[in-house]
Amino acid sequence: MSKNSNHLSGKEVREIAKQNKKIIKCLEAYKNRKAEESEYLAHMSDPNNILEIDNLHTYFFTEQGVVKAVNGVSFNIPKNATVGVVGESGCGKSVTSMSVMRLIQGPAGQIYAGSIRFNAKDKAGFEKAYDIAKIPISDIHKIRGDQIAMIFQEPMTSLNPVFTIGQQLDEVTFIHNPNATKEEAKAKSIEMLDLVGIAIPERVYNSYPHELSGGMRQRVMISMALASDPRLIIADEPTTALDVTIQAQILDLLRELKTKIDGSIMLITHDLGIIAEMADYVVVMYAGRVIEKGTVREIFHNPLHPYTIGLQKSKPTLESDSETLFNIPGNVPNPINMPNYCYFRERCSKCIKKCSGDYPGMIQVSPTHFVACHLYGEEAESNG
Repeated sequence: MSKNSNHLSGKEVREIAKQNKKIIKCLEAYKNRKAEESEYLAHMSDPNNILEIDNLHTYFFTEQGVVKAVNGVSFNIPKNATVGVVGESGCGKSVTSMSVMRLIQGPAGQIYAGSIRFNAKDKAGFEKAYDIAKIPISDIHKIRGDQIAMIFQEPMTSLNPVFTIGQQLDEVTFIHNPNATKEEAKAKSIEMLDLVGIAIPERVYNSYPHELSGGMRQRVMISMALASDPRLIIADEPTTALDVTIQAQILDLLRELKTKIDGSIMLITHDLGIIAEMADYVVVMYAGRVIEKGTVREIFHNPLHPYTIGLQKSKPTLESDSETLFNIPGNVPNPINMPNYCYFRERCSKCIKKCSGDYPGMIQVSPTHFVACHLYGEEAESNG
């Protein structure tokens, strides 16, 4: 790289492109291969987990270099639990969820390494674990939209404006049950709309997206996610585009539905208040890595990582003064050519000499509480 780190010469750009092309070709071939089911069967490290993300790396290959959007992320989602994933914009929350759904936009975006083990159910009702990262893209329909469903943050851009709600809901049934009749698909759609608390489901079934309010559209998106009876729901900022009153209703709905479907929820949000209300476990991410994870009580009552402490201090409360509201100094580092030391070092007020060394491993401080920080020792065991 030239002396100006923000500028690459033509020779350097060509060399990066050449390397990227070679790596992408291999990853695309692997993703589009034909494979027997036995090649992507997996074994859950804990049968009580519905999802195990293990050392996941998801990269974007650009002309400037490799963006390590998700760089060694590991955490589990237990059965019948809500796991909240928090962090600043660009920390890798959504890319992690899109990796689970295998919706990373290729060829530039690729799952580079790691495992995503999912505890699925076969047609006979028996549990069978798959490594989602190894499933060929042609077979991902066995999981995506069927046993794992996703609720996106902006329902108006997720719904097709030229089709009625009923047509879009029926399509979900036809995709996962090709032998269903139109009457069966409609009955299922009406049932789902009723399940999410829509008062007159028949009217909404015949409506277009623009005829509904934001809260109603989000309920439709939730009903669409539930249409295939998923075991895991990924909710990516499900209340961002809604006002506070509707937000509370949607959160109450998600809480009720988790019990009804006997499933788990991966909840991605910036709002620590939502996490405190909804989550059983919390995963804190920073610059593509998990820097702390534990139960919601541990994270809120005993935060350890300086970044987690900063996030909580920067949340406005009724007692806080807007002029003295805490702000974490500095900016998230450039995701290209990340340093080997702790990514938070330049912004940390508790930085010590060790922080200039290798990136800290994940240290276990209780049976359920882990933190990646040199302040808590370097000999503790890693969480994989």
